[in-house]
Amino acid sequence: MVDIFFIKTFIAVVQNGSFRIAAQKNNITQPAVSQHIRVLEQKLKCLLLERSSKRVVLTPAGQVFLRYAQQILELYQKAQGEIEEIHNQYTGVIRIASIYSMGLYQLKPMMQHFLRKYPGISIHLEYRHNDVIYEIVRNGTIDFGLVAFPKAMPGITAKTFAEDLLILTQLRRKPFLQKKHILPEDLNEVKFIGLNPKTPTGHAIQQFLKSHGVKPHIVKEYDNIETIKNAVEVGLGCSILPRTTILQELKDKKLGLVTVQEMDLKRPLGIICRHQKIFSPSTRIFYEMIVASPRKMIK
Repeated sequence: MVDIFFIKTFIAVVQNGSFRIAAQKNNITQPAVSQHIRVLEQKLKCLLLERSSKRVVLTPAGQVFLRYAQQILELYQKAQGEIEEIHNQYTGVIRIASIYSMGLYQLKPMMQHFLRKYPGISIHLEYRHNDVIYEIVRNGTIDFGLVAFPKAMPGITAKTFAEDLLILTQLRRKPFLQKKHILPEDLNEVKFIGLNPKTPTGHAIQQFLKSHGVKPHIVKEYDNIETIKNAVEVGLGCSILPRTTILQELKDKKLGLVTVQEMDLKRPLGIICRHQKIFSPSTRIFYEMIVASPRKMIK
């Protein structure tokens, strides 16, 4: 019989590539981690991990065991959750990774509502880049990822729950564009703060400009929407940003909107999780809250 905690330790070592970090995250000593892995290897009569001075690597047998270990742990956690549900107690930790703009604007009010309703549940939130989120969802480090332009791929299930309108904005007291309604070509040579085209939203903006043959004067490019907003606020240039990220600045009349003819850019917002993920009651109610969000179109 193998202790379920030994399986949790094994998964932690694989996810973090380190016995030391796995020990820290499970609140045990590093020798205890080594002992847990050794017991598993003795029970299975095979080597699961290859140790070196730099990293920990799964053996072929370890790769097979990891798939089942993740399922065993998820089933155990689901059983715990359903037992707690019998007593009307939702508990546990939900692990989430989000791109910064979604975590700050879309996710924050949802989390506040959720935690008021289910005080026994804790949420661990971390901010990561879009591509990193897919990787840590796939390897089971987190339960859910919140991303822009969600896409299904091997090992990943994606669900769009809202769309965010992308708009052209500029500093109100020092406008680069004098008209409130312009054609795309009016952006030629205008000072512009760009979102890195390697990001999904930045790529969509770049494709729009390219499709209209528009070449603004790119002053700076960033991969963080908050940084771009700050650059616009100090008057470095105009930019195309998700409307939800500048609602307060529009209300305070710091920033102004410019309508661009033929620009109908929307940023799909979605939640991703591992394919065939085994939900606990707590993770299921969180997922259902997100996908049932009534704000399907954020204007």
